[in-house]
Amino acid sequence: MRGRLALMVLGMVLAGCVPGVPGGHVRFANVAGVYYSATPDVKVEGALVEDSAELLARAVAQLTATKGLDFVLISGDLLACADALSLDRAKAVLDELPVPYYVVLGGHDGPDPGAPGPSRGLSRSNVIWAFQGHGFDGPEGYWRREVKPGLVVVGLDTGGAGRGAGHVDARQLDWLRRTLEADRDKAVLVVAHHGLVVLHPLDEGSVWRDLLVDNRDAVREILAQHPNVLAVITGHHHFGDGRASGPTVYLASPSVSVWPLAYHLVDVSAKEVEAVWIPLDSGDLARKAQERLLGSDMYRGVFPPGEDGDTACVRLFGGGKMVVVPLPAIRP
Repeated sequence: MRGRLALMVLGMVLAGCVPGVPGGHVRFANVAGVYYSATPDVKVEGALVEDSAELLARAVAQLTATKGLDFVLISGDLLACADALSLDRAKAVLDELPVPYYVVLGGHDGPDPGAPGPSRGLSRSNVIWAFQGHGFDGPEGYWRREVKPGLVVVGLDTGGAGRGAGHVDARQLDWLRRTLEADRDKAVLVVAHHGLVVLHPLDEGSVWRDLLVDNRDAVREILAQHPNVLAVITGHHHFGDGRASGPTVYLASPSVSVWPLAYHLVDVSAKEVEAVWIPLDSGDLARKAQERLLGSDMYRGVFPPGEDGDTACVRLFGGGKMVVVPLPAIRP
């Protein structure tokens, strides 16, 4: 199988039909883990939910001033819980962006199963319909959008009601296969919430297994058959890192509301994917966020006790300030 795939890719290269970035360059931002809430009483472990409105407003202001920005990706967990007021207000802030933005769903972008009665929030369908035209085009949680001539963004729905780990069901896998086949003559970026590759040894343990798509091998097999897929952009890890697997770069971005309170500014050229995380605060909010991170069982609890464990936790989530991953040299 691998030999046939290698021959297929080599044949496409020799034929000059593996498309690169149109115009040689694209710049976009990946905004992840906002956990926006219009009310301060919603809790998400490790996140400054009470400051999420200010942090999202700061991100939009910074992106508005960013030169050469083509579009913005929202890679899931825009909301702490999909209540109507939070949804309306978060959308109003994003609508101030001067460039198009595109949304995929995370695990929090729906009802809170632990909340009582009506306070559980809206269904995922409400979020999908609220963001029609921002990727979504109909009732499905996955979508395809040609964001500029020759460049397609594919949004995957890796979450679901009651799920922990991500999953891409058979229907969506079939849709992905057909969509990528139809777009072989275009460059493609994929955005999803959950990761598709292991980025840290803890990903393979029981504590962090929910950060990944449980059937990621099936998804990556489809992607590997389409070398025009330049990169897969995700957000659920909450730290910045990336690596190449086959012909594709896999990039994870930090969280807006979990320390280090940052988003990724991504430049894709013919040669590489470069992601720089842009901080939203370096003062009181940043210190507060780091303290909350170090007090979290989910984040700090997986490292050894003591100062060395503190350092390892801070180094992981605060590292990756610049991630540069070369694109395989198979594009014109």
